[in-house]
Amino acid sequence: MWLLAAAGAVAVGVLQPSDGIVWLPIVLGVCTLTAFAIQLGGPTEPGLVDRLAAAVFGSVVVLAVASAVLVPLMAL
Repeated sequence: MWLLAAAGAVAVGVLQPSDGIVWLPIVLGVCTLTAFAIQLGGPTEPGLVDRLAAAVFGSVVVLAVASAVLVPLMAL
């Protein structure tokens, strides 16, 4: 998930740097839905909530760093 978030942040930074702050929440939504699909697509094991929380929290951290980089670039 974290790699998907990083790839999405790079794609937003390259393709839409002026509207990056609009597209990063969409990337987070895609990461969250993908995490649910991955976790629910396989066999059910204990710890589902912990794995989902780790995936979404990691995506939030990656996208927060991307926001910290993109917001100053929008001012240029």
